[in-house]
Amino acid sequence: MHREMKPDVVENVTGAVARADRWDRFLGTFLQRCPDEALAAAERLVRRGDNGRVPLFGVLIAVKDVIAIREGPTTAQSRVFDPAWWRGRDAGAVSRLRSAGAIVLGKTSMAEHAIGRPDPTAPPPVPRNPWDLERWTGGSSCGSANGIGHGLFTIGIGTDSNGSLRVPAAFCGVTGFKPTAGATPQDGCLALCPSLDTVGPTARTVRDCERALSAMAAGAAVDLGRPVRWREDLRAVRVGVPAELLEQDADITDDCRTVFAEALRHMKDLGAEVVPIEFSEYHPLLAAHLITVLVEAFGSHRDRLRRHWTELGRSFRRAIVLGGLLTPEAYERAQTTRRHALGLMRERFRTFDAVATPTWPTTAPRLDDPAALRRISGLPGIWNALGCPAVALPMGFGADDQPLSLQLAGAPGDDLRLAEIADVYQRRTGWHLRTPPPIDEQSTPTARTPPWQPPPPGETASSPRLRRALTAIGITVEEDDLAALEKAWPGIAGLPGHLQGFATATAPENPTHRA
Repeated sequence: MHREMKPDVVENVTGAVARADRWDRFLGTFLQRCPDEALAAAERLVRRGDNGRVPLFGVLIAVKDVIAIREGPTTAQSRVFDPAWWRGRDAGAVSRLRSAGAIVLGKTSMAEHAIGRPDPTAPPPVPRNPWDLERWTGGSSCGSANGIGHGLFTIGIGTDSNGSLRVPAAFCGVTGFKPTAGATPQDGCLALCPSLDTVGPTARTVRDCERALSAMAAGAAVDLGRPVRWREDLRAVRVGVPAELLEQDADITDDCRTVFAEALRHMKDLGAEVVPIEFSEYHPLLAAHLITVLVEAFGSHRDRLRRHWTELGRSFRRAIVLGGLLTPEAYERAQTTRRHALGLMRERFRTFDAVATPTWPTTAPRLDDPAALRRISGLPGIWNALGCPAVALPMGFGADDQPLSLQLAGAPGDDLRLAEIADVYQRRTGWHLRTPPPIDEQSTPTARTPPWQPPPPGETASSPRLRRALTAIGITVEEDDLAALEKAWPGIAGLPGHLQGFATATAPENPTHRA
């Protein structure tokens, strides 16, 4: 009996649904799935005959659960959320992607409210790395990266305020693209740090990231200008490398240094001029960025912290509460530092097309290695502080057979030019074609993030002063929280000191910063 063949787009949906049925219990990629709605959307596309008329016809996407989709509530992977917020509506970015022909498969897992580390006390699932289920995916757009390698979707849509797209892309061996601040719409996206937040894509390739970015950016506040023009080599491209800064970064492993040096050699072989650049403002800029993250994240979640402290995960609440103790003067000085640093970087981009660094100094840490999970690197976050576009793409593997990632950053608004440069490197090296090993369905991952342990008695002095300061801003904390915060506070309190003597004069205005 003759059986009518299904159109490819319908088969693609059913295949992705089957793979999620099989693999998601290991990966922890999805928080919500909408297979029936996705299949119906595929059938509508086929009936309308949109193939060739829309740029993302039938492309399967999944959306971080901080961005609204009409199929279900936005929970931010938290017990504390407003079920009525944007209910039944699409965020602006999602609406544009659907109009371009994309099909939404569901909501992906994340760090609670888009900040923090794996937390055994937070709602499940804990997303796992597709290359090694005992390792972390990076945060906070975890599921938007870890489902790509096993074909659960083609493009993940997430947010990036402090490397939150690029770090998961780096650890999971895929590509992540943080756009210029303001280049994609923020409506329907729960705010973390309003002057830093950006919505962007992850995918296997730069070209898929560009397709999603261009669809989302159409009509946005920042015009990305001319259409993308793919190129075959890097002739006439100048790439700057902050060599002295990278040499002084003790966190960069020998494996990462070796692979990064090889990536630079490949770019030279492709015709690029690779030269060292000075980056003396890095440390003040990093301090300004951390101040901005803490103060703005506390402002976004002040009421949640006051009303629902014990219901929020430990990692999330401890990550941002001390932002309430930083002064308005420190915050304003941080913004002046950001503007001044951007002015310096704009001058560099007059003679350079991109700046290259590793995306992260190591491969993905194990979930049971708390010291590695707490590592902080400024390599991704500084580009949020500057509002510049930055792309993370695979550049090789460490001795542990885990992915390492190259980061390229460009001038604000040069997103498509940056994509063209990254694409040449990616296609000529082919690291993005490597796929994770098959999942052993008989295995049970054993690595778990250990619960936080308070310091031994006497290691930190009791601080009624810190408790009083928190009480004054309306926050009542648990005893174990207070011990953790006492340990963190001296470093946070010292951040404003790193801004002294930098950017004392009025700096040029930065139209991409919205705060």
